[in-house]
Amino acid sequence: MKEATPCNEMKRACFLPAILVFFFFSCTISYGVAQHQPSFADSLFRAKKSIHAIRVSTPPKIDAIMDESFWKDCPVAENFVEYGPRNGTVPPVSTEVRFAYDDEALYVFAIMYDPHPDSICKEMGRRDEVESLTTDYISFDILPYNDGLNMFEFKVTPAGLQNDCKYSAVGVDITWDAVWENACKITDKGWVAEVKFPYSALRFPKVENQVWGFNMWRNFHRKNEWSTWSWVDNKDNNIFGYYGRLEGMHNVRPPVRLSFSPYISGYVEKTPESKNWSYILRGGLDLRYGINESYTLDMMLIPDFGQVQSDDQILNLTPFEVHYDERRQFFTEATELFNKCGIFYTRRVGSMPRNYLAPYDSLKANERISDNPDETRIINATKISGRNSKGLGIGFFNAMTTNTWARLEDTITGATRKVSTQPFTNYNVLVIDQNLKHNSYITLINTNYWTPDDQYSANVTGVETQIYNKKAVYAIFGRLNISQKYQNTAEPDFGHDITLALLKTGGKFQFQFVREEIDNHYDPNDMGFLTNNNEAVNQAKLYWNVLDPVGKILTNRSEFILTYLTLYKPYAFEGFQIMADNTTSYKNFWTTYIEASLFPWGFHDYYEPRTWGWVYKRPLYYSFTYGMGTNNRKPFRIGVNLYAMNSPSDHNFHYTVTLTPRIRFSDRFMISLTTGYDKNLNNYGWVNTVIDSLNNLTTYFGRRDVSTINNILTVKYIFNTKASLSLRARHYWSTAKYLDYYTLNFNGKLDNSNYSQNHDINFNAFTADLQFVWYFAPGSELSFVWKNIINTLDQAVSCDYWNNLGTTLRSPQTNSFSVRVIYYLDYLSIKKALGKKH
Repeated sequence: MKEATPCNEMKRACFLPAILVFFFFSCTISYGVAQHQPSFADSLFRAKKSIHAIRVSTPPKIDAIMDESFWKDCPVAENFVEYGPRNGTVPPVSTEVRFAYDDEALYVFAIMYDPHPDSICKEMGRRDEVESLTTDYISFDILPYNDGLNMFEFKVTPAGLQNDCKYSAVGVDITWDAVWENACKITDKGWVAEVKFPYSALRFPKVENQVWGFNMWRNFHRKNEWSTWSWVDNKDNNIFGYYGRLEGMHNVRPPVRLSFSPYISGYVEKTPESKNWSYILRGGLDLRYGINESYTLDMMLIPDFGQVQSDDQILNLTPFEVHYDERRQFFTEATELFNKCGIFYTRRVGSMPRNYLAPYDSLKANERISDNPDETRIINATKISGRNSKGLGIGFFNAMTTNTWARLEDTITGATRKVSTQPFTNYNVLVIDQNLKHNSYITLINTNYWTPDDQYSANVTGVETQIYNKKAVYAIFGRLNISQKYQNTAEPDFGHDITLALLKTGGKFQFQFVREEIDNHYDPNDMGFLTNNNEAVNQAKLYWNVLDPVGKILTNRSEFILTYLTLYKPYAFEGFQIMADNTTSYKNFWTTYIEASLFPWGFHDYYEPRTWGWVYKRPLYYSFTYGMGTNNRKPFRIGVNLYAMNSPSDHNFHYTVTLTPRIRFSDRFMISLTTGYDKNLNNYGWVNTVIDSLNNLTTYFGRRDVSTINNILTVKYIFNTKASLSLRARHYWSTAKYLDYYTLNFNGKLDNSNYSQNHDINFNAFTADLQFVWYFAPGSELSFVWKNIINTLDQAVSCDYWNNLGTTLRSPQTNSFSVRVIYYLDYLSIKKALGKKH
């Protein structure tokens, strides 16, 4: 293999960082000179606001008509202030909001004035899709404990679409759904929204006088303008520190929060292994109970996840596991506490059995595997979560999976036997999280994985804290995770992961300095997800934000990042990365993204050889990324992403082109296509490790061209805010064509080899998910789903896309048709209905 000379390597190592530094400062200094102009947002408008709700004896009818007389007596929340693009100025349109309450709920009536009501953006979509739609909306942000950390957010659009989520110290839970009501309509003066927030949808303290942190955000989509009721500085990430107060609610008691969601589902399925269609009927129950005003119990009995969207499988040539997103509703709702310390990966529950491959190793003569489930079956799952008035958050999670067996069949006698792939398993998580002053917090979390039949147990305990200064601009972050494994009589295995960081999170200039140390025994993967341990990371991030419009630019954000990587034990160099990027949005509503990255001394990969102690030394390489998106408000929009990587010494060139056109035919009908082509030329990677009779180890690498085409078609038709039809079809095709083979030396270099086995790969993954959903009552839904799954893997690398696609579609496949009905039953509603009858 040809090596670069030290002189050439030094020239590149010096020249390319200079380009990156110039790139960073040219993107920041050019726009950073603009000064924020004086505006009307003086001390009067910058002061935190408060608004009173009035008590009513008769609740309003939620119909978007202000015909109840009490609305005229309510104080008006008005004088919104622009958040962006011109922070602190008078918004182009005005907003008025009124509040009322009784013993059951908080009621809101909002008027969003617009001089051109026929031009109001009102694209329709599914619940919780508001952020991705071309639509105006108003958001009601409620912090019942007024703690600056924990918030319930409710959005409504002119079409009446709902969007709700929860915020906490660890981020946002976009999957959280509450049961609440709204009515919206467009008038000759703009649009109006009338909303009912039942107290059962919230968690709030049991006190005489409620004082809630509160703010409202209006998105005037036509002009890409945001305004807030209580002014928020767009240069400060601590937005909750600017929120006002909702007051005046007296003698309001947290209600009994008890609801049941029974379901019944039916499936008609056919798999490649079965000759005939199978019929399955399932039933179960989700239960939610408010233990008190702060904590909630959620329980799932006999769950059914058969209608969850198919995973996007890929060809994985790396030594690491692929991380898939969680889409099962129970595991995505009210789980923000369990995300602390990053040690709980919910996909572990009900995942592939630990000993899934064991049946293949135990096959006898004339035997075949007739059944080998690729998922363990969950018996039940329970979680308790919440936070009290003193800021104490508690979370408890438990799930159990039953014994999982593979069935082996003798092809001559027909006799069968079972092989255990995973015994009964118990999963536990316990979290204690305390809010501190100035949006700070401290957390203790423990996960426990236990299989009693194997006498195996795995624990991970984590402590995490983030301490802000008084103005919540500077912060110190610290985290310590300790893993423990216990197996029969073997000695316990302990490992640790330590992270320390200093941050500046407010102002135009921000930074992060991070040190993370993961020892060679740390392993959270029984219930968590970690690609690799035995690593130390040192990182410095510098940010520059320009959030005031300058010329044709609306906002501009630049980053400059230095990362130094080493092994933890033994201490050894891995890599040094220099990276800079810039994100810019323009007044014509286009956006661009540019990134440049350099590894001037290459990367020493200790994991690609698949044998510990060996290393593959990849030479210098650099990459560039460009992304662009046109105006999302137009019926036709396109996104473009370009990526190129070059490693001159080993002639490895990698490029990616991705196009994402989208056509919105109307406010109800949309089609989008994501098409991507990825080509990795002269890529070097592990292919095999051979141990001879003398126990000598030889590791073989291959030089390969890897090609990938990924197409995703999405079609949506929205009948109304309650019913929709969607199709998502994906075809992923990836091939690896090996050109020649090498032997890896212990010094990390490659030598030519006469190794001749064929390792070519031709992999296809095709999925189609067609779904009709009808929300026929609050919290209740009827869904019809068709799923088609095809996976093929062979060594016949083809160059004809359409021929390959045809072959894939004719391959054995899984087809599933299902119908599912969930009905929401609320204890208070049932009690109220029964009371009326008597």
